[in-house]
Amino acid sequence: MHLKTMKRTLLVLGLSTALAGAAALPATAGTDTPNTATATQWQPMGPNASGGHLAFTPAMPSRVYVLPDRGMRIDRSDDHGLTWQPQAKFAIPNGVGMRLAADPHDPDVVYVAGRVGGGGQGFLLRSDDGARTFRTMVDSPTEMSDVVVSPSGQYVYAAGEAGVFVSSDHGLHWQQIPGSPSGATRLVLDGNDLFVGTGKGIHLIEDALGNAGPAQKLPTPLDLSVENLSARGPALVASNIFQGAVFSTDHGRTWTQLSGPWGGKDAITYTGLTATGELQAQTVGAAAGGKKATKNLWVSRDLGQTWTPKPAATKALDVYTDTGSFPDRPQEQVIAAPAGIYTTSDSVRFQRIGAPDAEVDSLTVSGSALIAGTATAGSYRSTAPLTANLQPGYQDWGWTGQSPFTIGNQIEALATVPGEKATVLRTRGGLCMTDCFALERSADGGATWRTLAQVPGGASFSVAVDPRDTSKIYAASTFPAVGVYASQDGGSTFQLHQFPGLQNVSSVAVDPRDGSLWIGDVTGLYHSTDSGATGVKVLDGEIYRIAIDPTDPNHIVAVGNNVIKVSHDGGASFSDATGIPELTYDDVTFAPDGTLFAASRDLYGPGQGVFRSDDGGMHWSNSVSAQLLDPDVHSVLVSPDGHWLFAGTGSGVYRLALS
Repeated sequence: MHLKTMKRTLLVLGLSTALAGAAALPATAGTDTPNTATATQWQPMGPNASGGHLAFTPAMPSRVYVLPDRGMRIDRSDDHGLTWQPQAKFAIPNGVGMRLAADPHDPDVVYVAGRVGGGGQGFLLRSDDGARTFRTMVDSPTEMSDVVVSPSGQYVYAAGEAGVFVSSDHGLHWQQIPGSPSGATRLVLDGNDLFVGTGKGIHLIEDALGNAGPAQKLPTPLDLSVENLSARGPALVASNIFQGAVFSTDHGRTWTQLSGPWGGKDAITYTGLTATGELQAQTVGAAAGGKKATKNLWVSRDLGQTWTPKPAATKALDVYTDTGSFPDRPQEQVIAAPAGIYTTSDSVRFQRIGAPDAEVDSLTVSGSALIAGTATAGSYRSTAPLTANLQPGYQDWGWTGQSPFTIGNQIEALATVPGEKATVLRTRGGLCMTDCFALERSADGGATWRTLAQVPGGASFSVAVDPRDTSKIYAASTFPAVGVYASQDGGSTFQLHQFPGLQNVSSVAVDPRDGSLWIGDVTGLYHSTDSGATGVKVLDGEIYRIAIDPTDPNHIVAVGNNVIKVSHDGGASFSDATGIPELTYDDVTFAPDGTLFAASRDLYGPGQGVFRSDDGGMHWSNSVSAQLLDPDVHSVLVSPDGHWLFAGTGSGVYRLALS
């Protein structure tokens, strides 16, 4: 199975001695982003379509750090979210950040607690240059889940499976707090006291900023596996989505079970206390009688005595993952949700301000707009990427004011319809887990969409239109319905074509000379002259994408896993590109002048960015990737005028000026 069909996931849910700072990790690139591009500089373009975890610092009130949901780097804004500077990935193989914290006195110092995927190990990173580079401060055999910094910046605490660790010298040297609870998940400082959420309740370490006392488990009415823990003044609240929530109004000395107007069996997806002291609880009621689950945000300004529903919040943002406030704007709440970072002053009206970290699997241009298909939050369109001078806020590609679906909204392929300037097709997956996808059509350049057909296949990462007859549309289909879906009526109905040899079809392309099909499969490249009903294998290898030269249809390039193949005789024969690294090449495209660009990504190993060929595909170089922050490239496209090269990466769209 092509691993693309397996990587989609939902976005919701030791140390024995003191450890000194380890050697610095390899440096990452700087990310200053001017409003005009140069020929050697990649610019992060957005779209703002990712939530994450937040960190603020009084030392620079307009700054916010975001650890996006994927947890592989940090995004930073220095102007209240108007513009963003994405940073390079953490230099730890399979390293995933879990939480972060910023120093209150030095705005460039930020910490990240995390884990190593698949290995059970953990780490605590520190940056002294605004998240451009990091060094490892704690290298743990078990994962680290949270980090907090004291108001002075002197004390830093990190939570993990092995317990709680402390540095009393601004994060430089560390030791485990004696008797701290194992399985620590969340940390909150309340005055001098440190509250530790664990998998089995809440613990208190008194006088943590001085002579820390022994950790004591608090007698809460629910033994929560703590997911959310928040404090403000004398109030604390903790919750678990399935177990409920507990609340304290006396600095955690006594606790009650949090209750409100919501149903007793409703899931509590989020609890928190805002900078102004509001208590918030987000609930989801169980679906019943064929109706959708009911969601609501409840706000209390009197510590839970009375509650006001704010249903606009869940409609607009869906489930909260983190909240906070800019220190100079305490009345304005900043909220992280699955499809972005938002601000609000009343939990009714919202503005999206970030973050540009969506996985972009497909790209196309329609008229003056670039359209990007994301892995979890639908497609986005913007005219900004095709303009030379970028205006403030260009990384937000538009927002409807309504939360996109987080299930069934995987945009797997995009294609413009030849001869129809504003008509675009897309395939949308995840609707029936792995059992169907939808073909959708836009007549206004990707602004609005309507469903043409729901197709009973697995997933489709490629859709193609016959330029000689645009009523003929083809969609590649992966497991379990492996083959090519063919439509003769503009996408209203489809017929699945299968033939021996196919195991997982990743790509389909229409030959403009005769309407025949080139079909990329994990077993090789096939040619079909009967709309995919039968096919002849022309070469072996895992083929993920086929490009046909628009100025010379005899020139065909196929790329895949460790494969770049080139034909100059219409596919009668193919030659191997020479000297290419062993990588997964997931996409390939022609520029108007014949230059080729190929995308490499981390399907089986780390990608190395975008590769370029100036001789028709026989020789390649990735010198154009020198300043590309994210080398995990899923899609690549050149603007029709040849001015811009676009790379759709695991963390958004980047562009490079070609002329």
